[in-house]
Amino acid sequence: MTSRATARRYDIDWLRIGATLLLFVFHAGMVSNPAPFYHVRNADLSFGLLVLCGFISLWHMPLFFLLAGWSLVPSLRARGALGVARERALRLAVPLLAGCVLFMPVIKYLELSSGLDLNHAGLRVSPALQAGFRLVIPDGLPVAAPFDESFVQFLPSFLTLERFTWAHLWFVAYPLTFTLLYLPAFAWLVRRAGEIERVPVLAVYAPIAPLVVVQLVLRPYWPGIQNLYDDWANVAYYSTYLFAGFLLACYPALEEVAQREWRRALVLGTATCGVLLAGVLRLYDAPPVLLAGSAIAGWCFVLAALGLARRFLDFGNAALHYLSVAAFPVYILHQAAIVVPGHFIVRLPLGIAAKFVLLVGVAVLITFAVYHLVVRELPLVRFLFGLRPKACALPRRAARAAVALPVLLVVWGASAGHAASPEGRWYAEGGAAQVEIAPCGEALCGEIVWLRSPFDENGCPLTDRQNSDEALQQRPIVGLQILSDLTPVRGEPDRWSGGGIYDPTSGRTYRCIMSLDGADRLHVRGYLGITLLGRTTTWIRVGAERSVCEQHASAAGDGAGS
Repeated sequence: MTSRATARRYDIDWLRIGATLLLFVFHAGMVSNPAPFYHVRNADLSFGLLVLCGFISLWHMPLFFLLAGWSLVPSLRARGALGVARERALRLAVPLLAGCVLFMPVIKYLELSSGLDLNHAGLRVSPALQAGFRLVIPDGLPVAAPFDESFVQFLPSFLTLERFTWAHLWFVAYPLTFTLLYLPAFAWLVRRAGEIERVPVLAVYAPIAPLVVVQLVLRPYWPGIQNLYDDWANVAYYSTYLFAGFLLACYPALEEVAQREWRRALVLGTATCGVLLAGVLRLYDAPPVLLAGSAIAGWCFVLAALGLARRFLDFGNAALHYLSVAAFPVYILHQAAIVVPGHFIVRLPLGIAAKFVLLVGVAVLITFAVYHLVVRELPLVRFLFGLRPKACALPRRAARAAVALPVLLVVWGASAGHAASPEGRWYAEGGAAQVEIAPCGEALCGEIVWLRSPFDENGCPLTDRQNSDEALQQRPIVGLQILSDLTPVRGEPDRWSGGGIYDPTSGRTYRCIMSLDGADRLHVRGYLGITLLGRTTTWIRVGAERSVCEQHASAAGDGAGS
């Protein structure tokens, strides 16, 4: 196991955040997209938004599934199969149920009021909307029944199969189902994962073959209404991405080859998009080419995203911390924040571009306001949205002030960088080890990512053999989490406490206080019971050891001169 495989992966976090934020653009664009389907529909339609949303759809949801598969590997290594099953049930099943109860009735009601009806059997549209759909489906679609019910009249019927929808929460239902279904295979693969010395370049393009087969063989019969039980093309297609992400995380050498391929993958994906665009422009009529091309372009763009993120987004800051916690609640919230205002915005006397910009802005503000003021502040709501209990609540006044302009909060976070933060890599024990400190939920955790002497006297990787739990004695020291659940000390911006530090040399866990001394020195104190009974060590930020040494020499010289 390499340090690269076990360290906090900021690039993966940024990819997940970026894919989540892109939903605002994608779904706001779907309102004026001639292609089906969205819950509300603008009277004027845009070919440009058809192209934009079509391009995003090639790789956007596939990227989500690949990242979901990637995240299973560290989760399995940390929790085991049963722990992953419990964690996924708690973090996915509860938000799925809560989202269906809180938001889906309103979304479905506005959908029916707009003359649209997507249920488990397919899509139906009102006669008034048929002309717009014929731009992409010349034969038209089944006609929706007239709908003139009040919300109170409609609500009891929502729980029937004909009226129920989980809308965008299908993405929560599918990974939950896939994880539980494939968990024995995933656990088996993790136990047998080892180092691969050489990976041929063609290996990273291998998933294209099953993806093309799915598109050609299954997609014509199951175009994709995301009902889970009769959606075999999507089940096979997204399962392929889930397993691909899992294997990339299992085998760092395979992932490194995939990341190096970003330039070639980007060129291949762009070229394939040109072929697809020609088909959309009706320059040729060959559905198999469009289906196969969508699989090729989708995989190539996902590969390109992995490589670009690794190269340009491998850093942590305050914005990453905030948005990584917010990502899943934002996913749950964003659809209602688009559909409800969108139902009224499409009726305004504005052009398509103005409606699009207004809808994106309103949806972002509503989503982050609800998240920041309600979801992250109230314990019950945090639980319903899949968040862990909050370690340290913001003062009420500060919370209200912060939520006034949530977008400015994100911009400020992006510029804050590493100020007054211990996030990053540190030399511990005089350089004998490197520890990566990174957010874990809303706290800080740290794991060993490098050892100066990683082997024992027999040439075997060091393991946690002093641990009192025999089941844990074979886990590698590299990749071992030793700092956990450290939260800011209120009123002391450079101190963190409330968590623990694990000592692999004794197998014991101590309470911990951590304090910054400038930007590049960190004092870590482990203690028993009271702080007097403990030991303090000083860690140096990796890459800053020379400047710290020079500062110390300069201070010593000044002291001698005085």
